[in-house]
This record gives sequence, C-alpha cells and structure tokens, in this order.
Amino acid sequence: MRNRLLFNQIQLAIFLFSLLVIIPAMAFHPPQTVAITISGRVTDQETGQGIPGVNVLVKGTAQGASTNVDGNYQINVPNASTTLVFSFVGYVTQEIVVGSQTTLNVTLASDSKSLGEVVVVGYGTQSKAKLIGSVAQIESDKINNRAVPQLSQSLTGQLPGVSIIQRSGQPGSSGGTIQIRGVGSFGAATNPLILVDGIPTNSFNDIDPNDVESVSVLKDASSAAIYGARAANGVILVTTKLGKSKKPRISYNGYVGVQRMTATPEIVNSAEYAQLMNEAVPGTYTDAQIQKFRDGSDPDNYPNSDFIGAVLKKQTLQTGHNISISNGGDNTQYLLSAGYLRQNGIVAKNDYTRYNLRLNLTNTLTQRLKLTTRLSAIQSVDHQPAAPPTLDFNDMVTAIGQVVRSAPVYPIRLSNGDWGTGLVNKGTPVSYLDNESSYTGKSTDLLGNMRLDWQVIDDLTLSVLGGYTQTTGRGTRFLATQRLNSAITLGPSSLNESTNTTTYRTLQAFADYRKTVGKHEISALAGYSFETSLIESLGLSRSNLPTNNITVINAGDASTQTTSGTADEWALESYFGRLQYNYDNKYLAEGTLRYDGSSRFPTDRKYAAFPSVAVGWRLGQEAFIKDRFTFIDELKLKASYGTLGNQNLLNTNGSANYYPYQNVLNTGYNYPFGGVITTGVARTTITDTTLHWESTRTKDIGLEASFFKRLISVSASYFHKKTYDILVSPSASVAKVLGFNVGQKNSGSLLNEGWEFTLQHQHKRGGFSYSIGGNLTYLKNTVLDLGVGNVTQPNGLVGNGSTLFIGYPSSLYYGYVADGLFVNQDDINTWANQTAIAPNPKPGDIRYKDISGPNGVPDGKVDANYDRTYLGSTIPKLNYGINLTAGFRGFDLSVLFQGVGGVGGSLSGYAGYAFYNTGNVQRWQADGRWTAANPDRNALYPRLELITNSGTNNTLTSSFWTLNGSYLRLKNVQLGYNVPKTLTQKLNLQSVRVYANAENLHLWSSYRKGWDPEINTGGAYYPILANYTFGLNLTF
Repeated sequence: MRNRLLFNQIQLAIFLFSLLVIIPAMAFHPPQTVAITISGRVTDQETGQGIPGVNVLVKGTAQGASTNVDGNYQINVPNASTTLVFSFVGYVTQEIVVGSQTTLNVTLASDSKSLGEVVVVGYGTQSKAKLIGSVAQIESDKINNRAVPQLSQSLTGQLPGVSIIQRSGQPGSSGGTIQIRGVGSFGAATNPLILVDGIPTNSFNDIDPNDVESVSVLKDASSAAIYGARAANGVILVTTKLGKSKKPRISYNGYVGVQRMTATPEIVNSAEYAQLMNEAVPGTYTDAQIQKFRDGSDPDNYPNSDFIGAVLKKQTLQTGHNISISNGGDNTQYLLSAGYLRQNGIVAKNDYTRYNLRLNLTNTLTQRLKLTTRLSAIQSVDHQPAAPPTLDFNDMVTAIGQVVRSAPVYPIRLSNGDWGTGLVNKGTPVSYLDNESSYTGKSTDLLGNMRLDWQVIDDLTLSVLGGYTQTTGRGTRFLATQRLNSAITLGPSSLNESTNTTTYRTLQAFADYRKTVGKHEISALAGYSFETSLIESLGLSRSNLPTNNITVINAGDASTQTTSGTADEWALESYFGRLQYNYDNKYLAEGTLRYDGSSRFPTDRKYAAFPSVAVGWRLGQEAFIKDRFTFIDELKLKASYGTLGNQNLLNTNGSANYYPYQNVLNTGYNYPFGGVITTGVARTTITDTTLHWESTRTKDIGLEASFFKRLISVSASYFHKKTYDILVSPSASVAKVLGFNVGQKNSGSLLNEGWEFTLQHQHKRGGFSYSIGGNLTYLKNTVLDLGVGNVTQPNGLVGNGSTLFIGYPSSLYYGYVADGLFVNQDDINTWANQTAIAPNPKPGDIRYKDISGPNGVPDGKVDANYDRTYLGSTIPKLNYGINLTAGFRGFDLSVLFQGVGGVGGSLSGYAGYAFYNTGNVQRWQADGRWTAANPDRNALYPRLELITNSGTNNTLTSSFWTLNGSYLRLKNVQLGYNVPKTLTQKLNLQSVRVYANAENLHLWSSYRKGWDPEINTGGAYYPILANYTFGLNLTF
C-alpha cells in the first residue's frame, strides 16, 4: 500500500512537471469509430422559442456544433455512450447521454445564478434583479487565486466607484487608501466602514484571500443607511466561506515566486556627480580628483559607490499557502482553513510572516433553529532593520530614502574594513541598515461571533448576533551601538517597547419578515445593536544597555527610563429598520432608517436619525418592452435618496478624536513648586461643546440592462454626495488673544458627484469561452463652504490660504504657475518682477507667472498674495478597470488593466531635487537639466545648485513640480491549466490546476523616470513591488 502511494505521488510529480514543459507540444488524437448522427432542436424553457448559437459539444473533446437561427443542430458522435454538453450564456448547462436516440430535443432553463444573483447587503442578501441600491460585488473566483499579500490589492480596478491607491510596497503595510465615490471629508476620517461577517474591523488586509466568499461595496444611501453614523464614506462587507459539501473536501492553494520593484531611480556615477557639482558650485573638484573617481585608483577617497545596488535587492521571495477542509451533513457543516504567507522585503532583514486560522461552523439545532459560528485567529510578525543611534531618524522607510539621497562620492567600506563615515560622520545608508539595530512588530487578532437564527414561522426569522474581537500588538525597537572606525562609535544604545490592545464587543438582535401574497412581496427588517470598544496603549524605553546582545528593558540605565500610557473608549447604540415592497417583480420600493447614539457627542446631540428611500422599475418586464424587444433580458431604472453619518472625527494632527466635544486636560505639562518639578496637566484648547456628526446627503440615479441572454450587460449611475457639518478649524481666522488654541466647529461642506459605467460581454462557442468587461468612474470633488474658516484671500479665493479653498478639490496643490525657465539675463529683465518670492533670479531659474494683482489683473509683480492658484489634486477624476478572460480545453487566462486619470503627483526633497542637502543627482535630472550651453526654456530641470532645507527660488510649490500622476497599469495576468479528470481520478484527486500569475506587470505613465506614479514623497518611501509566481490548486 505504501509503495502504491509512493508510485502515485511520483506519477503526479512527473505529470505536473510535464505540464510546465511539454504542454505546448501535446495533441489529442481520438480513436477511429463509426459515427452516429444526432440532430434536434434546443428551445427556451419559458418561451418555447429556439435558441440560436447554443454550443453542442461531445464531452471530453473539442468536437462540437452550434444551433442555427431556429435552434436546430446536427452533430456526429462516436457511439451511443457519448455524452453531449449543451451550453449557452445565461442558461443552465445540460449533459445528456445519447443512448439509442438519434433525435435529441433539449429545453434549457435560465441560469438562476447569472440571472438571479444574490448580492450581500447590510444584515442580509437580496436578489440582484430586485436590488435598487448601488452595490458592487466581487466573487471568490476573482480573489482566491490572486498572489497578493493583502486583500485590498485584489480589488483594485474591479469595482466601479472604488478607488484604491497603493502608496507603498512595504511588506505587512497596507500602504494605501480606499475611497468610495470620492473623499468625503476634510475634518473627519474618510475611510469606509469595513465589516467581516457583520463585525467591524479597522482593516481587512490580514484576512487570507482564500477564505473570502465575496466582497460587497455599499455606495449609496439606500444600501448603506442601514449602518447610519459610520456609512458616509461607504461600507465594505466581507463574507467568508462556509462548509457546503456533502462529503469531506480538502483543498490546497499555494504559490511561490519573486518580487521586484516596479521602478528604480537611476543615479549618476561619482565622476559625473563631481562634474555636475562643479557646474553648481565651480571649483569644488579638480580634474585630477574627477579622474580618480573615474578610474577607481583610490576607492577609499574617490569611490564610485552604488547605494541603490548595495541596499535594494533586485528580487526577493514571496510565498503563500492555504489548506482548507470542509464537510457537511444534514445538520452540521464546517470549514476549517489554515493559511501561511511569507513576504521578504527588498532590503536585508526585512520580512513579514502571517498565519491565519479560521473555523466556520453551521449547526441546524432543530428544523427551525440554526447556529452559525465563526472563529478566526491571525498572527503576524514584521521584521525590519533600523538605523543606529544619534541619527535624526530610526526607521527603515526613511533609511531607504537616504539611499536615494546619498551621493556616490562617499565610500561604503574602506579597504581596512571600516565603514565609510558618509556626509556627517555617521555612516552611509548601507551601514544604517547593516547593523544590530532592529524593529520587530507582533500582532495577534482574535475574532469570534455567533449568530442564532430562529424561524418562528415560515415568514418570520428572529436572530441574535454576538461578536468579540481583540487585537494585541507589540513593537520592539532596539537601536544598537555601532562602530564605524576606531574614532567613531555611534551610541548610546536604546530600547523602546510599546504595546497596544483593542477590544471590541457587540450584541445585535433583529427580526426579518418576508411575505408574498399574489403579486405583492413585502420584506421588513427591524433591529437593535450595541457596540463598545476600548483602546489601550503602553510605552517604555531605556538607553545605555550594556551590550547589543542583551535587549531587555531591565538591562538599560534606570535613570534614562521614560514611560507613557493612554486609554480611549467609545460606545454606539443603534436602532435600525428596513422596509421593502415589490409588486409583480416590476415595481420596487425600499425605505431604511437608522437611529444612532454615540458616546462621542454631548447628551443633547448624542442621537441622530439617518433615513433613506429608494424606488426601482423593472422596465424590461413590462409587456410593451418584453413582447416587442425579446433581446432585452433586463432593463431596470432606479433612484435613491438619503442621509448618512460620520462619527469618526479627527484631531488636528490627524489622530482619532474619541472626545471631540469635551474640554480635556492634557498631560505632559510639568510645573516647578519649591524647586521641585511636579507633574501637571493643562487645558490648551477651547472646544465647542455642541460638536456633532458630520452628515452626507446622497442622491443616486441608475440604469441596469442586459441583452441577448446576458451576452451583453451594461449599467450607468449618477451620484451626488453632499457632506455638511464638516469640522473646520477657525484658527486661521481667529486671533489667539486668550492664550488658547481655538477648537473645531461643524461648519464646512463638500460635494462629490460623478458617474459610474460598467460594460460586460461574455460568450461561449464550442470549447472556447471568453469575457470582456470594463468599469469607469468619473468624479468631481469640490469644497462648498468652510464656515468659520472662510477667509477671503487677496487673490480673491476663499479659504484657509494653503490647503482648502471654496470651489476646488479638498486635496490640492496650491502654488505658482511656472512658464518655463529663464534663458538669459534679458529674459529676466523683461519678465514680471518676481523678487518678492524669488530674489536675485538667474538664467536657468523657473519663471513664475504674474496672474493677478491688487486690482484683479496682472500688475507686473509676482508675489504670494496674488499669484498663487490651484495646480492640481491628489484625487483622481477618472478610475477605470478592464477585465479580459478566456478559456479553452482546460486552459484559462485572465488579464486585468487598471488606471487613473486627471490626478496630480509630486516628488520633492531628495526624491525630486538634485543636490538637496548635498544629496544625489538622478539621471533624469542630469540629462534634462538647463545649462548655459543649452539654455532650453522647457528643460526638465532648472540650473543645478545646492539646495538647503530652507529651499531656493526653484523649490517653491509650483506647476513645474506638479506632475501628471495618471497611469495605466497591467495589474494582473494569470494563465492556468486544469488537468483532465481522467488523469486526476487515477490519483484520487478531484481536481488539479497549475497556474502562473503576475501582479503589477507593466506600467504606462509620464511620471518621473525611475518612480512609480502611486508614490508621492519628499524622500522616504518603500518602492511598489511587482510579483511573479507559480501556483498549484489541489482538491481531494
């Protein structure tokens, strides 16, 4: 038996290897048999009409035929035991054994999955045909096999109205933002509410994508108002898989591959750097010194260091594995899943490991009583290198930025083995990251919820849901002493420990009533929920540890100890209800109301109601449409209106504000009494005690249609989201005459409006199937009012003078309009006087436009009061995705393109400026610079100069530095092959699939060379990563 098992395993290994090597050369030759002619007609079950274009295929072969315009077909089959497969888009596929028949008439029924999809909505599900809210949903087949380390990355470009921008490729860090139909506030958090199996979570990126059944996005008031005070920025519902199979089913999905940077800055060599420095500061290097840089004769003093090559790996490992066991009987179904992810970073000693464990269990206790239990545990470990002591930074990301900064004229190591000391005698980026300093972050998430459903009568179900989550994190940052040479040792060492724990509890109860009487269908939901959360943190540190090998707090110098600790708590009480009415499956109406009470607001403002209404008309079901235009499968008009809330207010520093209306006393203010420093507190801000919710009033009008048995599907929606009572700080318009900061007030408003479009085409012919789909979102974001922050600027704009202006987007670039570069002194003399902002201009400097003056017209001078304006926004006007799939004889191919348009970007500091703090010069800067020998007004870069932290004439915020951040990315390509069942069954396997996958494969962009357009930075950054993997799916 053991030898037989070994032989089967060897067979499988040989077969899988053959697939990867010889598949292109494989061919199938059917045996010679006496053919039987089969003919017949394929008709629609509902109408009795013939269906043209139905695929009639001899099972297990590529031999097939198609029905004609009347639904008739004819096909030759090898023998009476042949099975014919009848398939067409929008219908349930049928398999029929020929037997003794020579005439075979077939009736196909509409595919309930494609024509009556079930969409997950708040506290339940709805048929897609009857859904009138704006909901986008993605199923597991588009998620599970993506080789992405985080769930959000698998959604990019696939959901209309959803913008996902990835700002970092750092392992273990989301590094991105999710926006649903725009940025909804400038005074509160703008991230959507995310629920996993009905329980809120701060992030869903740690969920194993293999465990996900579907992801739904609720975008309008009709669908999202059921979540009231937290739904203003949209709602994301993640549903995990349950056990379904009638017999044990074991599935494995694993992949392994490499990651590479999508873009890498190119740096000039040391000889070029020295020549360019002489251009900026004549006489810095002699010709003899430049020659030594060039020939490498004295590497200790005249090196040609490649810091990018020495620090950033060309490629690194990523691997992920998941195994799940599911089973189900009449009374119990379960799914047990375990996952493992390992992602190495592009710098040494950087890696991220995640372990996932999930048990979803369904128990039918009685005929009318069902218990659903979901338990999960996630543990992650994040290792990072850290910089040594005495530097003005200690983190990995800033250290990577130093790689771009550091010039090649500083040696990495000397010939005697000592470290190069760099610009400020503290080392170079290589030594910053190659030492005993480190950071380790550990996080454990425990999540559990139980739902009991009692079907009191056939039409009424009472449910109760209890949930608990606990997230515990610990961070340890050790900065080790480091010897650079006999004269320089960086120290003293230090150790910082931090812990944080967040617990969440909820109890929810709701009743769901559904009744159909004739053509009338009524559905009602009523519920109550209470939620509470406690957030605690603790930090402590000591320095002067005796050795780098002992990294415990007690080993540090007790006299240097510092401690800190915080705690925050909030609670939310809610009553909610939804009423739906459907007449004759044509006329749809829905009303939703949620009444929330939040601990974050004063007693008289604690509760608020968030209502919505929606109507829909299935026009395609009307006789005057259905009878005349038989090619129309579905035609639906829908509209919704309602109000949503946002309780997630922020402090002015961007942190969560759990007590926005309270005048709190702040710790950290100490006072001397009798020559002794005594711990104290202080009130620093005058707070408005009437602060309350931010609210968003939404309008949505849409159309959905499908044609030719779902051969083509389209949708279009217009949305209008006005957010009001936004928190605005009046500090720019109110003098600090009382010695306090002035708190925020509910006085701002903002508008997000736009259009969403989707188009889908799918078809199947013979053994070949394909689909083409696309989605496009156009968005306009506009600040309407700043209330107490309204200040009329000298240039006529109304706003705070820097970041917010009425009539413009809420996330903008504000500065001067550049008009090329000065080419000579005459050009300077005849140009508008810009000495007020850029004194002593020189040829090669940026020319700033005089766009206005005290009288509203250009006055011949450029100054900050009248000549700054809107330059662009970080909010994309366009988001789009294009999905292509194809399948043939066991092969499947999927291609995803994703892009944004009408968005600005910026690279400043070390990332954008040459010689910034004596920093590096990038290739695009060197090759595209202005020179006296080539005084190009439209050069890519101004004249070279040394730039300090205070900047120069050429580093003012202007259109010269505002980049076009639009791009089109080949986001994903996957090619898979399903091994024929005739082979897998011999190995006692249900299915085998091998696949190759690539993420972030190619990019089209006009951004700076060497930079990914999703990166906006002044220097510190972690490059976006592409990955290339090979994977295997097995089902036993």
